Amino acid sequence: MDRLPSKLLFSKRRLRPRVVISYILDYVILVACVVGFYILDRIEPYHQHFSLQNISLQYPYAEHERISIVAAVACSGGGPLGIIAIYTLFVDGLFSHNKPFNSSSGKRKLTGPYRWKDRLWEFNCGFLGLVLSQAMTFVITQALKNACGKPRPDIIDRCQPRPGSQDPVPYGLSTSSICTGDPHLLKDGFRSWPSGHSSSSFAGLFYLSLWIGGKLHIMDNKGEVWKMFLVMFPCLGATLIAVSRIMDARHHPFDVITGSLLGIVVASISYRQYFPSLAEPWKKGRAYPIRSWGTAPTYPQASGYNNSTESTSALRNTEQERMHEPGFSENTEPVPHPAEYTPPHPYVTNIYSRRSHEEGWSSSSEEDVTNGYEMQQGYNRTQNPAMSGQLPTYEPGMAYQSQTQPMMPGTGPLHQEAAMAPASGTRSHEV
Repeated sequence: MDRLPSKLLFSKRRLRPRVVISYILDYVILVACVVGFYILDRIEPYHQHFSLQNISLQYPYAEHERISIVAAVACSGGGPLGIIAIYTLFVDGLFSHNKPFNSSSGKRKLTGPYRWKDRLWEFNCGFLGLVLSQAMTFVITQALKNACGKPRPDIIDRCQPRPGSQDPVPYGLSTSSICTGDPHLLKDGFRSWPSGHSSSSFAGLFYLSLWIGGKLHIMDNKGEVWKMFLVMFPCLGATLIAVSRIMDARHHPFDVITGSLLGIVVASISYRQYFPSLAEPWKKGRAYPIRSWGTAPTYPQASGYNNSTESTSALRNTEQERMHEPGFSENTEPVPHPAEYTPPHPYVTNIYSRRSHEEGWSSSSEEDVTNGYEMQQGYNRTQNPAMSGQLPTYEPGMAYQSQTQPMMPGTGPLHQEAAMAPASGTRSHEV
């Protein structure tokens, strides 16, 4: 390739070279993490001193592991990758309530509102997040193993101490110099903390739980048990893999617990690099759009679900919202008091106006919300025609102002300043 491509496979827009380089750099860093893991694996770990009288180190060495590292990686890496690929490329959009019509037959499209490029973009982000979670976890785990050098529960059996060896006096701790066992087994015997099986299994399977939870918008206040079951099932698999390390006497319980927490933290951070939070169910777990630099933050519009009937309204419980509003009564409509009014969530509005172009549907990979929600400087006020009196204000630079909706009369900056100023003739003077 004699020059850098001007656009990605998932976008019809021509991109700046630094945007394309940034995504190429993602894959380069991930490959570097894999190479770094194998380099760390060849390094001799630190050997902590141990006691031959320590009962917790006298477990027999298990010749056959219940779950090998290859099987663990297949379950925590290959399994989630297959699920992400099948869902994004074939299942996503099949159950949409707003499928587009086929221009030739006049019937709704079976595949749903997402184009092939949308599906490829979702798969690309899901794949990058999964590999990032696994690669970073392996590197961090292996680095900690070498630095700590904690003995495994079966270290004495691996060590095979010389006949008549005893702990020295007065400290009672032996070193690896008394060992006569296999050097390869002995080297791995000082890598107990943290558990690699536990961290890698949660890095992949907990990431899958987050990914499924986003696609099913599990935190939409609906309380559907089947969603909870699907989300928690990968965590159960990761837990079983972690527990098997205690059963094989490869790790102490503390090693398994901390390794699991490490995998959970890295999986959560990796997921948020490419997908919105589960606490934002109206986004339905759609991947962020293509990166950009030098522009104000914009609302990450996702493709295919950008209308009010498919996105926000389906996730809101209007009756429950009314019960929490000030002035609510079962017989009368609530009239919120201006001083007690809480501005609505900036995303719970009809901002998903359906847009079409020559290919039919907008895409999360195109960054085509050039005039969407952007950060505005100064004080912006909530626009609510039902309110009277002084409106609440946001802190400077912390409010999203829609540029896609017209500003209501009487709510512009000039009108707001006039409303804040006291009316003339209303102030009494003391004589």
